[in-house]
Amino acid sequence: MATLIQERSNCSMEKIKFAVSKRENKKNNQLRNEGIVPANLYQAGKESMALELNNLAFLKLSRHLSENAIVYLQIEGEKGESPVLVDDVQYDVFGKKLLHVVFRKINLSEKIKAYVPVELVGEFEVENGVLVLAKDSIEVEALPTDLPEKFEIDQSQLKTIGDQVLLSSLVFDRDKVVLVLNEDETAEEIVIALVQEKAEEVEEVSTELVEPEVVGEKKEDGETPEATPEKTES
Repeated sequence: MATLIQERSNCSMEKIKFAVSKRENKKNNQLRNEGIVPANLYQAGKESMALELNNLAFLKLSRHLSENAIVYLQIEGEKGESPVLVDDVQYDVFGKKLLHVVFRKINLSEKIKAYVPVELVGEFEVENGVLVLAKDSIEVEALPTDLPEKFEIDQSQLKTIGDQVLLSSLVFDRDKVVLVLNEDETAEEIVIALVQEKAEEVEEVSTELVEPEVVGEKKEDGETPEATPEKTES
């Protein structure tokens, strides 16, 4: 049975532990019907490990789990704990039923690449303007314990149409975190958010159908007279 344990370490961050089991020889649908979710643990250079976890326990975990948070898996029958990131969570087409979870094992002493979400804060008050978020996440490289939880953009600092927020303006510890860019990119050129003029509303054109008029006089009984064929000159 999977359980969720949270304990306070010497620092202010919580250490999140999550207990899982090695997957039994059952079909995935059978596991799900029993309230168990199939999962896999991936590690570089090794075969993936098939796991299973409690559906309700993982949903409880995911409700307060931040992006790129480190989870310490306690695998039944294994010694110690495995630090992992939640790499992928799959739901059904309605987004309600949990189907599968993928964990990625990490080395806490090795830098990794990950995407950090962008979050808008403050009030947007540009008259006749609309804020366009060009990037909702930023790729960075850092030690797993140094990954930012999020990048905040204070939209109240945007005052007029045309104002922009560049990648270079993000606030973070540049000694620990490095932005991942292409060779031809610079942080001073990449726009994260910008203010554009609000598009004018277009009046709706009536699409009501109008009955066509019938050319020709009507007979007394209401029927339209048959067209008289044109005579041809001999």
